[in-house]
Amino acid sequence: MNIGIYTYGTRGDVQPYIALALGLMNRGHKVTLSAPSDFKDFVEGFGVQFQGLYGNAEEIMNSPEGQSVLQTENTIKLMKHFFKVLNNMKVPLRKSYCEAISKVDFIIANSATLPIVSAIAEKQNKKVALTYFMPPVVPTKEFPLGDFDFLNFAWYNKLTYKIAQSFYWKFVKQETNEFRQELGLPILTENLITYIDNQKPLDLYCISPTLIPQPKDWESHHKITGFLTVPNQKREAHSFDKITIKLKEWLHQGDKPIYIGFGSNGVGNKEKFTNILTEILDKTNERILFCTGWSQFDNIPKHRNLFVTKYVNHEAILPKCKVGIFHGGAGTLATMLRNDLPVIIVSFYTDQPTWGKIVENKNLGIHVPVKLLTADKLILAIRLAQTDEIKHNVLTVGQAIRNENGLDYAVSEIEKYFGE
Repeated sequence: MNIGIYTYGTRGDVQPYIALALGLMNRGHKVTLSAPSDFKDFVEGFGVQFQGLYGNAEEIMNSPEGQSVLQTENTIKLMKHFFKVLNNMKVPLRKSYCEAISKVDFIIANSATLPIVSAIAEKQNKKVALTYFMPPVVPTKEFPLGDFDFLNFAWYNKLTYKIAQSFYWKFVKQETNEFRQELGLPILTENLITYIDNQKPLDLYCISPTLIPQPKDWESHHKITGFLTVPNQKREAHSFDKITIKLKEWLHQGDKPIYIGFGSNGVGNKEKFTNILTEILDKTNERILFCTGWSQFDNIPKHRNLFVTKYVNHEAILPKCKVGIFHGGAGTLATMLRNDLPVIIVSFYTDQPTWGKIVENKNLGIHVPVKLLTADKLILAIRLAQTDEIKHNVLTVGQAIRNENGLDYAVSEIEKYFGE
């Protein structure tokens, strides 16, 4: 099969698809991964064919407007900014999607790419499978959507998902129908998610059933597979994640450090976070490994207990740490739990608060929304995350996640669906 994978966003939106691409390639399929152009070297470094989509995700995040929106720490404002940016470059962006999709026979897409990809797929009569790395937005009676967990009974629970889907449609309706008209397709009067779901496409949530069990009232085309993980040998060979000699030396100079990293999520209020970091170093003897990711800091403190780098190989480094502090992205959460690391989620937006609540409810760590973050709260969270109960729970869940084989399950379902 000749399969195209389409994603748009940060590194966390790209890396799981590298795992999926490798899994499909290992079964003999030709796979091309399409993402913003700045991910070319990252993707090709794993031996996966890359077809760039117009735009540079890191530049978008670090633009003055992007940084301004990040500082608000507001999900709605961030979503508006994201769709505004996409709309501003819609002509070259759509062209890049059309070029990429014309070269493949089957399509794998996600919510960020769905308005454009679904229209092109319909026009070219190509089959689409959907994949997500976030808590499900498929209606169920069993539990409410994470942002609406004030109540928990059947009709209310199903309603929360309809509300979320209506918000999504509000953001993408104009762009979706404008592009559909451009392609000569009829405009949609119903929600795009409803329209597509009525066609019963394969709909994979590539997250752990240990954390979110599959609801019994879902239709059969919706499935929870388990996390998708890049094979260790591929990660170890990748130049982006080499462990430097300086880092190796620092790790051997003292006790296990705390890992802090917000990846390509970005830190909006850098001054606030720098002050928190300084205060923790002054008030405690904790050693901290801080990965800046896409964030650009000017005044990070110098301290013997602090090591600063852009990225690390999580699989190699996290076993050498005692606690992981991060934004709550599903991929990083999977890696931390798979490596038996208690977590502290400092959530910013979108699905991150939901993962924070799940972590706290299952007693796997601590959740602190970024708006409430202070040095004292983070110091307390570090202490609480290391209790015997949390450590025991993390070990149990970590073993379950290691046993899930989410990648094999996802690849098998995709092969079966595209082969029908």
